[in-house]
Amino acid sequence: MWDLKDKLVVITGATNGIGKAAALEIAKHGPRMLLTFRNQGLADNLSLELQAVNPNLKLDFLYCDFSSQESIRGCAAEILALQQQIDVLVNNAGVVNTAYRETLEGIENTFAVNHLGYFLLTNLILEQMLGEEETRIINVSSAAHSFVKKINWPDINFKDNFGMGVTAYGHSKLANLLFTRYLATKLSTSNVTVNAIHPGGVNTALGNQNKAVFGTILKVLLKPFFRSPFKGAASIVYLATKDNDGVTGEYFVDCKEAKSSSYSKDLGEAQRLWELSEELVHQQFTL
Repeated sequence: MWDLKDKLVVITGATNGIGKAAALEIAKHGPRMLLTFRNQGLADNLSLELQAVNPNLKLDFLYCDFSSQESIRGCAAEILALQQQIDVLVNNAGVVNTAYRETLEGIENTFAVNHLGYFLLTNLILEQMLGEEETRIINVSSAAHSFVKKINWPDINFKDNFGMGVTAYGHSKLANLLFTRYLATKLSTSNVTVNAIHPGGVNTALGNQNKAVFGTILKVLLKPFFRSPFKGAASIVYLATKDNDGVTGEYFVDCKEAKSSSYSKDLGEAQRLWELSEELVHQQFTL
């Protein structure tokens, strides 16, 4: 296994679900951990749980609202201020919406959090992952990427056809895979690997912010079929701790390389998404 002792591991959205489960498992390996949160109470509770797992754990929490580009930039600035190499970045913070809503930037919330959150934070802190030593980026995607055939270029926001949000969610997860593949290509001559995972159907708090009766009933009906957050987090822990094998730009399910849709591997479309993402965050990134 890759020795994580004293390495810096950053996990976004770490106070719930698979982010929390991954944090608790990775903490056993003795890294320094930096976790983002939105709810202070949940962060305080997780801090106690992590200290119980590893009393000597070096741990920091940073507030970040991934629906706000200003908040992401502030969080990135705090991470950069640490002036320490980031060894593992787990992009996990996510949202499911059953009703249409926009961020202050005028971007549909699901796409903004699930894709642009990964895109912006990663690019802002990437300089602290480049160097002679191996570092790893792990993006939490989903098999839901297959819900859509392609990026909806005419209406990225799904403003005209949001429905119950299922398609918009799958769309954001497809964007995660295109981002993973394209970033891996751009970093192919570096020591940074970039891979994505599908956690499986996981019983988490994802989607709890929705007040719609449909969303509540759906979670109740599906709950018996969900796997635990710890099983969902297994691929994250695997990618964070496995020996260096140079694998990058791949999609993992149950700790194994798996197939994703053919469209998710289209580098031309991935580049187009990258360029659109730069426009939406009002910043160009050169690697």
